[in-house]
Amino acid sequence: MASKNPLLPTKDQCFALTDEQCRKIQDVLDPDGTRAQKSWELQYQPELIRLYMTGMSFPQIESTMTPRLTWSYKTYSNRFKDWCFPLNPTQRDNKIIQLYALVSESSPANPIAAPPPIQSRGVPPIRPRQPQPRQPLPPLPQTSTSFDQEFHQTYEQRPQNERNRSATIEFDRNSISTIETIATHSTWASSSAASIFSHPDYASHRDSIGTANSSVVSLESQYSYRQPKIEQPLPPLPQPKPIKPPRHDPHNGLWNGILRVIPCGQDHSSLDAFDSFERCSVCGFTQWHALMVHARSMERENFANAMGMLSNFKKDDFAGNSPVHFLMVAGVEMDYFARLVRQNDNTNQKIFGTNQNVFGQNPLHVLNPRGFGEDLIPFLEWFKPRRAPPGLLLTQRDIYGRTPLHALLQHPLPRNLYPKILEVFPFFEHQLRSLDIAGQSTIQMMNNASLRLRSESESDYLKIQDGIIDIEQLLAESVEGDLPKYGFNDIARGARGESWFGFFECRICNRTNAHSNSYVDQMKCACAHGRDRNAPDETGLTPAHAIVTKERSNANRAHETATQTEELFRILIPQADVTLREALHVLDPEGNTLVHNIATRGFDKLLKYVLELETPGRRVSMVNACTKGADGNEKSVYEAVVEKLRELNERIRINRYTEDRRIKEFLVDNGNRLQRCKHLLVQAGAVGNPSITVCSQVPRLCLGGTLPVLICWTEALADLWVTRQNSWYPQQCVPSYPLRKLPGMVCGMDSSFTNAFLFLCQEVQKRASERRFI
Repeated sequence: MASKNPLLPTKDQCFALTDEQCRKIQDVLDPDGTRAQKSWELQYQPELIRLYMTGMSFPQIESTMTPRLTWSYKTYSNRFKDWCFPLNPTQRDNKIIQLYALVSESSPANPIAAPPPIQSRGVPPIRPRQPQPRQPLPPLPQTSTSFDQEFHQTYEQRPQNERNRSATIEFDRNSISTIETIATHSTWASSSAASIFSHPDYASHRDSIGTANSSVVSLESQYSYRQPKIEQPLPPLPQPKPIKPPRHDPHNGLWNGILRVIPCGQDHSSLDAFDSFERCSVCGFTQWHALMVHARSMERENFANAMGMLSNFKKDDFAGNSPVHFLMVAGVEMDYFARLVRQNDNTNQKIFGTNQNVFGQNPLHVLNPRGFGEDLIPFLEWFKPRRAPPGLLLTQRDIYGRTPLHALLQHPLPRNLYPKILEVFPFFEHQLRSLDIAGQSTIQMMNNASLRLRSESESDYLKIQDGIIDIEQLLAESVEGDLPKYGFNDIARGARGESWFGFFECRICNRTNAHSNSYVDQMKCACAHGRDRNAPDETGLTPAHAIVTKERSNANRAHETATQTEELFRILIPQADVTLREALHVLDPEGNTLVHNIATRGFDKLLKYVLELETPGRRVSMVNACTKGADGNEKSVYEAVVEKLRELNERIRINRYTEDRRIKEFLVDNGNRLQRCKHLLVQAGAVGNPSITVCSQVPRLCLGGTLPVLICWTEALADLWVTRQNSWYPQQCVPSYPLRKLPGMVCGMDSSFTNAFLFLCQEVQKRASERRFI
């Protein structure tokens, strides 16, 4: 049970405050009289101050004042904020103690007066009684006393009936220790479950000074006969939760439900780091990764020694997860990360990597904070300067549009850590209001996470629910408001701002005629004012996806050309800014990648620009990403483009009977652009039916660009075998790489790569057959 501050006044003491004392409280908080709304509901202000001093929540104040006033609890919260009253629960308790000490006749900190001496009775004494010294009163509990000591002292001093009755009283929910204890003891769990959705600062049971010192015996009781009591044994203290072994979902590709890896179909959770086993050929799991995920069950020294023994193993898996990804998901203490850094000081940046994996997760996305405690705050602050600009790792989004703050808030956290955590994250209010590609808000993500944990731990469920209440109150008191800001998403959908009678008022810079209402000028203004370039809107579309998928018109109502679309995209994601590469990997609400949407619409120049933005290793996974189509079958980007070409070929065949020249020119132009997109995909390493490893693998070594050249040659040989029947089919299909150098590229390579080359050669006939429909 959490310790209560005995200095807090009781409700009776607060209701006994006079109107003059309430006005004195206002003068103490606002000595200059400059507070806002000072004349608001003037006759009810003393009563409102009494309710505030009792510790009531604002919804309770609303219900108490409802017969006389009809304001909402948010209005009362704003008024007390205007009157300089603190709203934070901890600050509020401290201020209540201070104010009551100033306006009351005697300070709550004063010692309790000694009881009056016993009056002599009329019966003459048989023997004169010797005077006995008074026993000293026990001192008031100090705030510096630890929770465990204060818990035992308070519990042992209270009678048994009070202990039993305390199970039904209302607890101080401002302390996370109370929440953990409520969930641990079944007696308290039922009584606190109803307060899950209460306001975060609702009233708690407050003992007066006399109640806190109820164990002080009076002088009269010293001479009375005391019936001996049989002390009942204390209830067992809450035990720490047992360490759960790591969980690997080989079919969905998840470690502990957080870290995404390539689905391999083999459960690696039982593999031990000290048992020799081969690296997984699908996901790339090694003994080093086994050491990281099992680190929580190892001593620190053994963990450090094991790292020295396994230092020669591959550090990254095939999905681009660094060792710190696996250690983050293990839920270890901060000292384990320090030992990992010290063990690899010479390659700190590589071992303690800060890159995103192929699923867009950087190490903070998969952080399990269970073992950190108060060290979580300095640990998060350590990541701020690790990438330029500072704080980038704290704001990056994964492929589902979620930031590390979204992921961290889905874990059960001590309630006192929420304000400290939010202070670490840059633009935390904007992140809390941001949605993911499914249109879910932060509150919805947290609520779903708490419901998943409820069957395992009621205390974890309550912790997340308490965090939801605190965040809702924070957003309600925010000055930014609930309305989203006008930005890239609106411009990409074709919005042109507000114009009337030749005047244009920009909704971004709020200036009139500062620039035109064109999409280009609006995009440049949004960039200059720091609008989020990768935030999904309420439909789940990011600005990059909206620019590609949404149609826009020019001032003459003509459709926007492919060149104009490319110009808008270059403004949104410039080539020089490598920190915006995360926007290239976020999915749309249907699960399609940005490369898929660009290639299937024939934006060949834009596709070339996007592929050049990423590193060669990442391009292979980008062009081989698979998505489910309307028929429920997964298709790669290459297959989707080929299907578009089939549909276009059918339309050309039908158009031969209509002889509409404009339609024919339009279809021929689309066919040419789709063909160029297809060849760009092949040059980047796209295959028709990629395996799961090719779809998600991030190659660290591209063999000097040999693999794209081999794939390009396979595609070229297939094109040479096709009988061209249409004049618009591209003729420049022969690659510039000399054919005589091709056998030499295979010589000297390992057997796995040679087998891969032979497999590509076998695909020539298959690909040639796919082209004969044109």
